[in-house]
Amino acid sequence: MRIVEGSEKPMRHLQTFVILAEGILISVLAGCETKPEQRHYPIQAEVVAVELPKKLIIVKHGDIPGLMPAMTMSYTIAIPKEAESLGPGDKISADLVVSSSNARLEKIVLLEKAKPNPTPAPSKADASLG
Repeated sequence: MRIVEGSEKPMRHLQTFVILAEGILISVLAGCETKPEQRHYPIQAEVVAVELPKKLIIVKHGDIPGLMPAMTMSYTIAIPKEAESLGPGDKISADLVVSSSNARLEKIVLLEKAKPNPTPAPSKADASLG
């Protein structure tokens, strides 16, 4: 086999082009991975319980149009720090993020702190019993 002088340079350009094209194709295909579809629903709810070690919050929420009727449910907390100061009876707003595999609350905001239950004053009937 005889190599013609000057024919090596176009071959190197072709190899470089093929390598670059492969790299671009791999990058494009990697970006096309199917990601689970996520839907976002703004909600307002009342906190029933918070279980920080389990990263769970139980809330009573109203209807979520296009998703579910009003109910009490537990959700994963995306950022547990957002729920550290929450307790039963607190009113919150949050972004409910739903995918095919889970549902979690993000962007939790305290709207209203629960009012403490005052100790009832003794009635006259209670005083007469003693």
